[in-house]
Amino acid sequence: MVTRVDQWREASARRRRRAERANHRLDIQGLRAVAVLAVFAHHLTGWPQGGFVGIDIFFVIAGFFVTESLLRTTADTGTPSLRAFYVGRLRRIMPAATVVLLLTVAASAVVTPDQLRDVGIAALFAFFFVANWHFAAAGADPATATDVASPLLHYWPLAVEEQFFIVWPLLILGITALAVRRAWTDERWRALIAVTFAVVVVASLTWAAVQTMSSPAWAYLDTFARVWELGVGALLAVGVGALARIPDPVRPILSWAGLTLIGVAFVLVDAGAGFPVPWAVLPVAGAALVIAAGVGREPELQGFLRNRASTYLGDISFALYLVHWPVIVLLAATMEHSVFYYASVVTLAFGLAVALHHFVENPARDASLQAFRQAREDRRHGLHHTELSTKIAGVGALILITVSVISYAMSPEAIEKPDPVAPTAPSP
Repeated sequence: MVTRVDQWREASARRRRRAERANHRLDIQGLRAVAVLAVFAHHLTGWPQGGFVGIDIFFVIAGFFVTESLLRTTADTGTPSLRAFYVGRLRRIMPAATVVLLLTVAASAVVTPDQLRDVGIAALFAFFFVANWHFAAAGADPATATDVASPLLHYWPLAVEEQFFIVWPLLILGITALAVRRAWTDERWRALIAVTFAVVVVASLTWAAVQTMSSPAWAYLDTFARVWELGVGALLAVGVGALARIPDPVRPILSWAGLTLIGVAFVLVDAGAGFPVPWAVLPVAGAALVIAAGVGREPELQGFLRNRASTYLGDISFALYLVHWPVIVLLAATMEHSVFYYASVVTLAFGLAVALHHFVENPARDASLQAFRQAREDRRHGLHHTELSTKIAGVGALILITVSVISYAMSPEAIEKPDPVAPTAPSP
């Protein structure tokens, strides 16, 4: 007789196998959690002072996973599937990002109506993945205080990534076409890709250094000054064959060394002189070490990144990143920076992130015929763990949002709000 425990274990094993096929790594999910929590804490409290480098960590992760997927597909089929790649990226990014854009514009219309026009324009640029150029042209400072910043300023890294990923598959396609035409071996094809990626990284790093010295605010938002960070992740993807042969005892050492570099960056780096170059090298190198340590086999003795709390926070990291900044900015426009403000921001941001991840991001990402058939098979076998976790997430999100509303209602601003002035009678 099959018990509920057996069903749950079978469901867990199936999810694990699907995750392995999708190259889902627990240590990188934990690294995502570290990155997003650092960014959130820095934006909310200013501590750690270098917490904003979590964005640089995201760049390396994105460059690695996307390039690894493109190279694997190309090696299997002979060419990268551009249509499948672009559709997959849009399905992964657009639904959650668009929902947050719409909600932010709507909330701005209520909270800061005098800024609605600027927010609406920024939303259009963000929707088409050019927010970084919009804010750079407007002279926006990423270190701007929250009470005067755009609630959509945080869309600039998303714009940088998507601009990169528009061009990157075309570059791989061109190299592959040349290799096929000249009948090159797989090794020579990969060598040319590695050399090309290395040239792109060096060129971008050089440009970033020049821009940092001449115009640091522009360099911060400049796509060309950030490509090298995604390129480092791409180079790791090219070298997965060699990285998979790293001895097991060395893996945890590399992983913890990477975390140490990231921790040093959180403490030492600031948004002043020397960023993004040379200071961004610290978090980029740290992220690269963590990623390299887990290629082929995830490192043992790495419970900090691979525990359930860290991996779940990594799962919702994209959603949390999308919602945290509008929540910080818009609540700052209505509340003093008291304990009630911080409580409201944290609970509302996490509540919205959980809801966005489970009810928008996941359904959109899994909206495929294969996923539908898998869900139907799971239901046929009585495996309802996914449905149960979604219900729990819904309840958790509702509780967090409710706590946020209560915190706001208990704030001095809400309690001491004056009664509306009675309308006066019109003059005769």
